[in-house]
Amino acid sequence: MKDIIIVRPDKCVGCNACIRCCPAPEANIVKMLDNGKIYTTVNADKCIACGQCIEACTHGARDYVDDTAVFMSKISDSKYAIIVDPAIKTAFPNQWKGILEWFRKKSFLIFDGAFGADIYTWAMLGVVDSNNVGNVISESCSSVVNYISMYHPSLVQNLPPICSPTLCSAVYIKNYLRRNEKLVVLSPCIARKYECAETGLIDYNITFKKLMEYFEKNDIVIPKENYPNFEYESFERPGMIGGLCSRPGGLCDNLLNFNLDINAIYSSGTQRVADEISLYSRTEAKNLPSVFDMLSCDYGCGYGSGTDRSAKTSYEVIASFKAMEADIRSKAKNKGKLKFGDEKAFRKLDDELDLNDFVRTFTPRRASPVPTDADLEPIFEQMGKSTEAQRAINCGNCGFKTCRDLATAIYRGINIIQSCVNYSQQKSVVAADNAKIEEETKKYEELSAKISEKAKSISESISKIDEAGVKTAEKKDTVNELLKNIIAFCNKNTTMDENSVKQMATILETTMKSLESFDENIGVASENTKLVNDAIKQINSLIDSVKKNEE
Repeated sequence: MKDIIIVRPDKCVGCNACIRCCPAPEANIVKMLDNGKIYTTVNADKCIACGQCIEACTHGARDYVDDTAVFMSKISDSKYAIIVDPAIKTAFPNQWKGILEWFRKKSFLIFDGAFGADIYTWAMLGVVDSNNVGNVISESCSSVVNYISMYHPSLVQNLPPICSPTLCSAVYIKNYLRRNEKLVVLSPCIARKYECAETGLIDYNITFKKLMEYFEKNDIVIPKENYPNFEYESFERPGMIGGLCSRPGGLCDNLLNFNLDINAIYSSGTQRVADEISLYSRTEAKNLPSVFDMLSCDYGCGYGSGTDRSAKTSYEVIASFKAMEADIRSKAKNKGKLKFGDEKAFRKLDDELDLNDFVRTFTPRRASPVPTDADLEPIFEQMGKSTEAQRAINCGNCGFKTCRDLATAIYRGINIIQSCVNYSQQKSVVAADNAKIEEETKKYEELSAKISEKAKSISESISKIDEAGVKTAEKKDTVNELLKNIIAFCNKNTTMDENSVKQMATILETTMKSLESFDENIGVASENTKLVNDAIKQINSLIDSVKKNEE
């Protein structure tokens, strides 16, 4: 499938915020360019399209694509039926009617997605009441379905074999209304594109955010007007209580409205849901709820990945849901057990619909192999982590919770060793040390060359001095021998290190003492005495330079 989440490498700074917020451990691939720049791209085959990375990225490196541009380019080529997700009322509390009016003027059939959610609730009740399935996880959220099928494939059996609310709408339009228009869903969800493509029931997924961007780009003004009774005049079949499914716990309330004995719980939030799915997989069936209603986005679909979250606060979303619920309660003729919803009208679906028409199967993905300790050993060694303590630093700077998670990603070929901060710090220290050693070595090489040159000069000068007695001759021989040692040492140690310098200093100091003693026995008349004295002073200066470098 074509990538949904897109990356602009030129804007990626390698901060790892996308990895840190992502519940899918294999959804991101870290790469290094030839110039050393590190950036993170998306592994489309492992991405669940939750959209968290887009919100987390503060550098504008991530965005998503939906079908808005393609659909708008073909809008006049065919007839369409529009399925409107009920979350439109929370995403655009003052404009949703104006948006639908814009589509209605183009002669599109407008279908209330809340009725599809009614069908979904009805189907879920049928599945639970039949006792043909065990504990189920609602599959109304495409991102949750993606996560389960990719990372917990054993739980696919816990997904009820029915269509999501949006797909229930599509089946109803095609099979019961007998409409043959192409289907478009106005959606708050990036991931919904997956179920559209996988089932082929819906042709275009247009998210609320991209739709408004299209309107703004093309100077289309949507008025904030009040259209009395708009929903009942415009919707082909208005929903009943299905609109509540778009908020956290909405499905639970819908189910309990008709069966208070159902053990139904809910959760929302991408990372929270991922953690609870992992816990769910390790829990005995007898301790699990009959229905676990999960929505990937915090605050539900009204704050979905395909909405402009900057345009509203979470409090405004919650207030919009409360207003929607109050509206549902006011329109219900015969209250259900929770005092909202027309139970009599809802039960008519038993006579109108066939559950078999809304069946859907799910296919688990092949899980990636989990590396063994032996598999990760060479990776840890390359990272400079030889001890258990080093392998459990778990600083999180790489984006992963643990060092082992990063090592696993490197093993799978989707990350690089350079992502480890400790590794990079160690390399920086080593590089700095190497640079210092190289600089000091260069100094010592220069000193070695100068000392060798001066030693040769002294040796030549001494050979020209007339011997002034046996004592002087003996000293001369001693000095000559020491000078030969200096020259030999310098020739042998062309690259000087700290130990070499210390040895050189020792030799030079011994030489100096001999030279000083020798100088006392040389006649002042000798024309070469000054030469020797000057050379001695220069060597003395060189020794001081060597000692300074040692310090």
